[in-house]
Amino acid sequence: MRYRMIAADIDGTLLNPARELEERTICAARACMGEGAYFVLSSGRMPPALKEIGIRLQVNAPAVCFNGGAVVDLKSGETLYSTPVPLPLARAIARECENLGLYLHAFVHGSYIAPYYCSLTRSYEQLCGVKARVVNGRISENLDEAPMKLLVLDSPEGAAKALPLLKAKFGNEANMMHSQKHMIECVDKNTSKAGALEFLRKRLNVDESETCAFGDGQNDVDMLLWARYPYVMDNAPDSVKSFSPRFLSAPPNTACGVAQVLEKELKGESV
Repeated sequence: MRYRMIAADIDGTLLNPARELEERTICAARACMGEGAYFVLSSGRMPPALKEIGIRLQVNAPAVCFNGGAVVDLKSGETLYSTPVPLPLARAIARECENLGLYLHAFVHGSYIAPYYCSLTRSYEQLCGVKARVVNGRISENLDEAPMKLLVLDSPEGAAKALPLLKAKFGNEANMMHSQKHMIECVDKNTSKAGALEFLRKRLNVDESETCAFGDGQNDVDMLLWARYPYVMDNAPDSVKSFSPRFLSAPPNTACGVAQVLEKELKGESV
């Protein structure tokens, strides 16, 4: 097969809409690894929220977490690479979000903190499977280390309105993008899935021509541009699908789109 390094986003890509990892996807990923490919989970999620998926897939490579903010060995917990948000910048972004009335989480100490508990906290806990540590206060006043990322949670309309405001103020210092319509990811300006994957590609001694990636979100675009074979899920927004003429099309996550592409590749069929 042509792929020796396969990078896959999680939500909206590897998982179905019910956030389940289907048996067909597991079988396809394991078959590729059996043929000598590395399978890399590449997500905005924190390491604990990827561990169970990694176990079920039996991944054979470290994971890209926090939208490229870290490369972590899920088995040992060792961080191989990281680009946290500098603490003064993180506090400034948090203060601006608070002034705008936005709800946010900060990812510190291997987990994440929330200012207070609400329906947004509950929905994110359900998404990632990790409980928040509620500080009952402003995030900007409770940051004591450089976070891996800040995450704004709002309605899709609220997030769409807030993103350009935050970019206008911090765009030269931080990367900010939607991971889902109601989420804004805020990471260091040097952070990207592409940067983390390039670090890992070199570590694994994989040629650039043997890289493949699957994604569906705005935060996946740099990863897709990095890959020799960039597959955009059919359920992705049109803005992502049309971002580059190089992008290839994969069936939607409702139909195990990643598995369908990998199965054809394993058979030597054109995709």
